[in-house]
Amino acid sequence: MAKIINCEVGEFPEVYVLGKQITVPVPNTSETNPIPKFWEECFSDDTFKHLMEHKEYLFNDAYVGWMSDYSEENGIFAYICGMLMRSDLTIQVDGFVSRTIEPETVGIGWIQGTSTPEVCFAAHSLMEKALTDIGYSCKNPVWCMEVYNCPRFTQPDENGNIILDYYVPCVQT
Repeated sequence: MAKIINCEVGEFPEVYVLGKQITVPVPNTSETNPIPKFWEECFSDDTFKHLMEHKEYLFNDAYVGWMSDYSEENGIFAYICGMLMRSDLTIQVDGFVSRTIEPETVGIGWIQGTSTPEVCFAAHSLMEKALTDIGYSCKNPVWCMEVYNCPRFTQPDENGNIILDYYVPCVQT
């Protein structure tokens, strides 16, 4: 079972998320979730190779899954598979979308579990509780982001656990 092993609050600078986007229906399950297939497509079509061609603009080298534009009326949200770029980004990449992430107070959590679906499906609810415990609440609906840091996410520890970093805008309560 996934659990949160670290939660802190910090200031996030203005950055851009640059990558490819899909629309995801809500609710979904691990069987109907289109996001894992989308990641496979992004790896096979060299999405990240193209992004790495612009290293001078990288904010960091982690891959991200950025979620926003949740529509309760339509039951969908936007999901961008990509990387974070510095705010002085001056490039356009064909077939890619970019979104500005304004400077913001964010909760940053480390979600530990034994599989990608386990940590991803639990991340938001675990962050909401952890932030409440330290006197904050999530700003909803804004955006949230899975950050796949190496080696925490890519190399399981001695117990087979991986750690997903999860970012969500928050406010002090």
